[in-house]
Amino acid sequence: MRKLFIQFYLLLIFSFLLAVTLAGLVYKEVAEKTGDRALADLLKTSLNLIELKLRDTPEAQWPQALSKLDHDLGFNVSMQRLNELPIDQATLRALQGGDIVMLEDDYVFLLRVADSPYALVAGPMSYLVFLHELKWFDYALLTLIGLSLAIPVLLWMRPHWNQLVQLERGAKALSEGKFSARVQLPARSGLQPLARGFNRMASNVERLLESKQTLINAVAHELRTPLARLRYRLAMLELDADDPTHAGIERDLDSVGALIDELLLHARLSRPDLPLQWQRLEADAWLEQRIDDLGTLQPQLRCSLQLATSAVHGDSVLLARAMDNLIGNASRYARQQLRITLQLKDGLQVFCVEDDGPGIPVADRQRVLEPFVRLDPSRDRAEGGHGLGLAIVQQIMLAHQGRVEIADSPLGGAAISLCWPAQQAVTSANKP
Repeated sequence: MRKLFIQFYLLLIFSFLLAVTLAGLVYKEVAEKTGDRALADLLKTSLNLIELKLRDTPEAQWPQALSKLDHDLGFNVSMQRLNELPIDQATLRALQGGDIVMLEDDYVFLLRVADSPYALVAGPMSYLVFLHELKWFDYALLTLIGLSLAIPVLLWMRPHWNQLVQLERGAKALSEGKFSARVQLPARSGLQPLARGFNRMASNVERLLESKQTLINAVAHELRTPLARLRYRLAMLELDADDPTHAGIERDLDSVGALIDELLLHARLSRPDLPLQWQRLEADAWLEQRIDDLGTLQPQLRCSLQLATSAVHGDSVLLARAMDNLIGNASRYARQQLRITLQLKDGLQVFCVEDDGPGIPVADRQRVLEPFVRLDPSRDRAEGGHGLGLAIVQQIMLAHQGRVEIADSPLGGAAISLCWPAQQAVTSANKP
């Protein structure tokens, strides 16, 4: 609220000062200049009368004669030589031309006496002194008014801010998977249309996710039932287990079963309320075992392992699945070499798998993270997977508040990295 209040208050003060400045300019151009001209004309008449009285007096006796005159003007009148006055050349020329001149800083008026080197000095004028003091009073009054404007701004903003906080809490609860979250605002609230829109959106999201989960569960159930029947009927057939047809049917059934499992996992990972079990995963032993398995299954691959840390934090089951998907994906594309690195970098846990395969074009690096995207249409689906491996990796990283990065590898192929916060794991693991 503080930032919003300051922004709104500064905008209000700026508008207020702009209006006051424009009004002050109009006042200065009209009223003040008119008053100064009227005062100057009045003083010029008075000083001209004094000058007429001094004309019959010798110049040397002007100061003494001036002091004896009873002018009863309400201000002091004295005489001073022109060359002793604190004026510039332009002001001096105006005096020599017979004009009356005002010195604003001294609150006095000057008028030259005939063609003499003397000038009559009228002032200081109490009226000008009062205007000067009034100016500072105006500044203080404007400051007080500006500060007092903060009170109505605060009174107006506080209820709106409380309602915005309710909306923020509702949106946060919805993002955390609490789909029953709703916002209740007063009927006369100016934010009521926004609250109604939020509640409708939350209801739609809740229904959509429920229907999606229901559909997935139903499809999985309806698919697994005929699969089980097919396996049973296949077992009832009197076929040799080594028969190619029998083995092919078994592979197809396994592929469909694996696809169902992948779909269910992807759907579960897509939920924003996915619960994570934060644990410490001893990655060094797990990766070394995975490298040994690759060496057995694909002896043509040279696999190297570079570990700057021996363990990672996160959901151990999901992280193991993500790393296994990356290693399996790279092993299918690699020609001869595979490199796996694990390190801590800038507060992030970074797991990277590089290969010397064909790589991934820059334009396709975001597409490969989407479900059922396979960049090589010539590969057989049984060998190339179902197109869900990297999509599942992406969902696992999003659940860990991390990301997937794809770049070119120095080995010549692709380098796919998993980056997720290290501190988040520790913080979440300590939560009750």
